[in-house]
Amino acid sequence: MIKFLKALKESGDWKTLLFHSSWSLTLTAGLSYGMGMLRDRIFAQTFGLSRTLDIYNAAFVIPDMMLGVLVGTALSAAFVPIFTKLYDEKKSLGYAYAHQMITWGVTLIVTIGIVVAIFLPSFAHLLVPGFEGEDLKQYILLTRVMLLSPILFTLSNSYGRILISVKEFFWWGLSPALYNLGIIIGVLFLVPRFGMLGLVLGTLFGVLLHLANRFAPLKRKKYGFRNKIDFTFSSEMGETVKLMLPKIFQYSMWFILLMVFTNVASKLPEGSIAAYNYARNFQSLPVSLLGIAISMAMYPVLSHDAGKGNYKKFRNDFKRNRFKLIVYTVLAAIALGILSRFVVSLLLGGGAFGANDIHLVSMTLILYCFTIPLESLMHCYHRAFYSLRNTITPSVIHVGIIFLVIGAVTWLAPVIGVYAIPVSFACGTFVQIVLLAILFPGLLEKRERLSLQE
Repeated sequence: MIKFLKALKESGDWKTLLFHSSWSLTLTAGLSYGMGMLRDRIFAQTFGLSRTLDIYNAAFVIPDMMLGVLVGTALSAAFVPIFTKLYDEKKSLGYAYAHQMITWGVTLIVTIGIVVAIFLPSFAHLLVPGFEGEDLKQYILLTRVMLLSPILFTLSNSYGRILISVKEFFWWGLSPALYNLGIIIGVLFLVPRFGMLGLVLGTLFGVLLHLANRFAPLKRKKYGFRNKIDFTFSSEMGETVKLMLPKIFQYSMWFILLMVFTNVASKLPEGSIAAYNYARNFQSLPVSLLGIAISMAMYPVLSHDAGKGNYKKFRNDFKRNRFKLIVYTVLAAIALGILSRFVVSLLLGGGAFGANDIHLVSMTLILYCFTIPLESLMHCYHRAFYSLRNTITPSVIHVGIIFLVIGAVTWLAPVIGVYAIPVSFACGTFVQIVLLAILFPGLLEKRERLSLQE
């Protein structure tokens, strides 16, 4: 409460605090994960740890990989610093760059999606070797339908980065809650009529809500953003490609890691994929509510600091946010670890979700709790590197760590089952944070020296 009142005083008014500060990200992240927990409870009560949920979760991997590798790399590594600089110079320049990003991104996603949809049956068995017969057919069908989601998310996430750049944090953060609402509607109203296909149709409805919520505020007179097809390849697009190339490899490896997790879990007892996804969803609550929220709010601030050459302020802003992030996420990890069994039982227990399911998910969650401050710090350091327009260093480190995690999970899974996933992830993330913390001060000092020489 004291922190909130202090933030209110610094912001000057309620509107600024709730719509344009990190508190708005925390508020909307909390709402989103509240909806996410409700979604997971409905899933658990309806399906338990079943093959149905295994197939549904596995169907996300390819669409998410397409979005993350082909578009997410540009948006996360390059869009905010470049758009911010252009927008500060002249609003129309920033919008022209955004139009180019959206046009090229959607075109690329649609093209790759068509190819994947056609050839998926020929390689699906390699991705989920534990699925056979009807399970494999359902996986192919659901994945093909889900290939529509990256197209919509490309638009929505592009709008979202514009909102982040102009510090409209509330509307950016509200979209995930609406996405979960769409999924819930699908489970309650579409599954009884369409079966498993209803799960995917509900998910796509959620994506549409996600998109509409982010586009609406940009149409207001204050911003006056309009969609425009623009295949121009400007110098800013060239810089975007340069910055995103290291991230493409990094993101590709990250989604390969997720595929390995799914591949390994598909060969374990039924429900293993769903179990680690449930635990991951619980773990990601404090990571998003605290770690990502603080990192994302810090990102445009650091980008402005670096763009103006004010590295003293950059250093102070980064240290302050990093300390706040560490304190909050460590406390959250301890609390969630202690309450894991109670939380899982309260939110998921009952119906088709029995005592054995509760035990498996809660134990997986305890192990995942070790990654909460580590993963949060990873987001913090990555945004700091990106603010300095350096994507190579964090990308190279991340890729190397992923190879380490893949080797560890493959070796440990036959011994400790699904617990191998959080254990391997925690070890790899710890090594990554150590390397980032060692290398970052040197990069910052180099940028500061170059700034003084100019």
